[in-house]
Amino acid sequence: MDELEVRQRKSMNRFTIRRYSRDDVDAIYAAADESREHVARWMGWMTPEYSKKDAEEWVSHATSSWQNEASYEHVIVDAATQKVIGSCGLNHLNKIDLVCNLGYWVSRSYLGRGAAVDAVLALKEFAFDSLGYARLEIVVAESNHASYRVAEKSGAVHEGIHRARLRIQGLSHPAHIFALINPKAEQASTGKLAAHTETK
Repeated sequence: MDELEVRQRKSMNRFTIRRYSRDDVDAIYAAADESREHVARWMGWMTPEYSKKDAEEWVSHATSSWQNEASYEHVIVDAATQKVIGSCGLNHLNKIDLVCNLGYWVSRSYLGRGAAVDAVLALKEFAFDSLGYARLEIVVAESNHASYRVAEKSGAVHEGIHRARLRIQGLSHPAHIFALINPKAEQASTGKLAAHTETK
């Protein structure tokens, strides 16, 4: 996806993201509950025993993690109705190298409608412009074709497959590694390299 396509998509986004609030428990539980089968295939936290108590604990974690800057979890929202339709976030933060993981899931009734791509683009803007991260990694189970397409449509670059990279429901899976790179980080590193070369 080139820069023009990204700008055009942002101008007509049907889906937005926002920080979790304590009031999101019922909404995020409803989104997850209707999506048990497809979410459980790729997310280890979705077990047959998943309950509203689990949703409460997750929302508590998501809100407190913002405060201590351990992760930046968001709900995905239908812009027209403000309905919560999924979750996305930046986590596994490497604050030394400015690298983190970007993850997402969307409720069953909103699959294939562009919600995940809109969420990825919004998270990318937040991570690069507000937090200053240099690299975002999207890790996709090898057989998760829908998530693979989301990463591609968001403009992430496919860098290869890592063996035994994801642990899902007690089993290790190979995974595609995609990356989104902050242009400012690349420009800075190129400039420093050029300056170093000139002074040698």
